[in-house]
Amino acid sequence: MLALALSVSGGVAFARADAGPSIERDRAKASFEAALRDAQGGDATRYVDLAMLYLEGQGVTRDVPKALAWLRKGVAGGDTDAMVELGNVYFDGADGVPKDRRAAFTLYSEAARRGDPNGMYNVGASHEGGGGLPENTRLAFAWYLKAAEAGSARGAYSAGEAYLAGSGVRRDNAKGVAMLRRAIQMGSADAMNAMGRLYSEGSGVKQDHAEAVRLYTAAASNDLAAGMSNLGVVHHNGEGVPVNYTEAMRWFQRAADHGYLEAWYDLGIMCERGHGIAANEELALIMYRKAAQSDEPDLRRKAQKAVNRLLGLDDEEDDGSIG
Repeated sequence: MLALALSVSGGVAFARADAGPSIERDRAKASFEAALRDAQGGDATRYVDLAMLYLEGQGVTRDVPKALAWLRKGVAGGDTDAMVELGNVYFDGADGVPKDRRAAFTLYSEAARRGDPNGMYNVGASHEGGGGLPENTRLAFAWYLKAAEAGSARGAYSAGEAYLAGSGVRRDNAKGVAMLRRAIQMGSADAMNAMGRLYSEGSGVKQDHAEAVRLYTAAASNDLAAGMSNLGVVHHNGEGVPVNYTEAMRWFQRAADHGYLEAWYDLGIMCERGHGIAANEELALIMYRKAAQSDEPDLRRKAQKAVNRLLGLDDEEDDGSIG
């Protein structure tokens, strides 16, 4: 699945004390009522806010038609945020709204033409192909660079990854690292995690496990599940920190709770081997089955192989490595 930019850029995530459910409901309802009042009063800057509350069902019952109506009103007024968000609805589809990636592309293109960095990024992501759109990695890379120049952290991250992979551009590790560093300065948790991987592997930079841990921690602090999972890996394998199975399991569990299915596989290995927990093949089987639901072929294959092995359906050994 392509990662699309939302119209509202996220900042650094800070920890907050948890509020009770009733308090959260009251806050959400108050936020919705304020947005509705402002939008109905003619405040065009609140159209997208109100539409997103309807889409997410925050403070109000989820209502896609009403969300679309407010987004279309914003688009008619030339609001690029509305163009991006309406494009995202068409790109992914929603209740009663079939996927229409060409319609999404048209909206992203108009937002990009008006100088919107998220629109530029999403034009690039659309050129990655799929959903009836042709793949063109050169155009994708070019738009990622434009988005980065316009201030998109996601654009800078994607341009950096393209340089490192040689996707749509000649492979250039130095430029890739430079773009990732730029994305980190712009607050990209994905770039923090990617740079952590480079330091862990010694790829494009001098190997430095301590720096990798620092970057993974920063990514995890910004709520990136992949960063949490990588912290599980380093604590399990003792890369830059002492081996600590309890801490590894804690991070894998956090990543899994955030929907990162690779972490379920790693939890399965730990449960099967008795790392940080008493060995329990039944529990490991549950973990492997969760991982086998992945859309990623490699993860689905190795997770299903582990399931079959525990069920006695496959005698072939799997390396079962973490990381």
